[in-house]
Amino acid sequence: MTPKQRVMTALRRGQPDQVPWLEGSFDELLQTRIMGGRSDFTPGELCRALGMDGFGYRFPTVGVGLASQALQPPNSAKEAFYFPKKISFDFSPPWIADMSVDANGRSFIKKGLLADRDSLKLFDQFLPDPDHPARYEQIAKWIEAYREDYAVFARVRLGTANTIESMGLDVFSLMLYDDPDLVKEIHRRFSEWTVRVLENLNKLDFDFYWAFDDHADTRMPWVNMEMYEEFLYPYQKSVADAMNKPWALHSDGNLFPILEGLLKLGMSAIHPIQPSAMDIGRMKAQYGSKVCMIGNIDLDYTLTLGTPEEVDKEVKERIAVAGKGGGYIISSANSLTNYCRMENVMAMSRALKEYGRY
Repeated sequence: MTPKQRVMTALRRGQPDQVPWLEGSFDELLQTRIMGGRSDFTPGELCRALGMDGFGYRFPTVGVGLASQALQPPNSAKEAFYFPKKISFDFSPPWIADMSVDANGRSFIKKGLLADRDSLKLFDQFLPDPDHPARYEQIAKWIEAYREDYAVFARVRLGTANTIESMGLDVFSLMLYDDPDLVKEIHRRFSEWTVRVLENLNKLDFDFYWAFDDHADTRMPWVNMEMYEEFLYPYQKSVADAMNKPWALHSDGNLFPILEGLLKLGMSAIHPIQPSAMDIGRMKAQYGSKVCMIGNIDLDYTLTLGTPEEVDKEVKERIAVAGKGGGYIISSANSLTNYCRMENVMAMSRALKEYGRY
């Protein structure tokens, strides 16, 4: 099988010739370390270096590029969306928030700016035109140039992450009671923006979509099932219905209390099945006939603080538990970050080659 065939078979809950490997996000600094300090590599070269089966994140390949969209003034962020300087398959709307950068160069949200009805005017200030043709023309060229025989995905959002982060979890939680219509209006606007983006992406040669919207922490979701169905599901469903390709949902944390509601969206896969929050054996037993599973290689310890031997053991165990019968794609339990130990990432690659064949 080609890497693309392998991924698409697993997304259909089938059994490919071997367990595929995908990452939803892969920090650029770690990419360059994997590639021996090079920044002029192609997506295919990175995939071959590790034995990965697809890509759809951001690469350092094309020049220095602009700073993170979230850290630029809104007009500059819009220009960065229309005319990306680095290869990027990310179509997430910017946070409507006050941003900063930590000591490691990672951006973070200091404070959401959508706190009341008056702040809704910020949508016009922050959100790029989802129909601007320049972005899609460039993406079509990159797909044609770099896809080879790999699966290529586009990163999108359902609107939930932007709603919660742009309000702040505290304000979001209060407004569920104090002004529920404001929460719904904010989610509607973010979701409708992504629907318009998808109308353009559906015309391009992507193989699947990957939606990144956190719903939970390691203990439980941030809303119960009743709240999920009232405040989140209708707007998420509008985005899901706009996708004409298979798609995966990313959410950290414990999704079990709302998983039946989430599955009504019709996704092909769930990621990352965070080990500290969800048991992959339970997930396989209860939902393996309904959805492909992606992930579960621990980022909190194994990939970042563990040894190559521990990585080897964990990959072997995960494949034994989740790989049986297919419908499993190995991945980190979030993303490959700059603080992952490179020797552990390489150990993951070796272990997949040793244990991943059916």
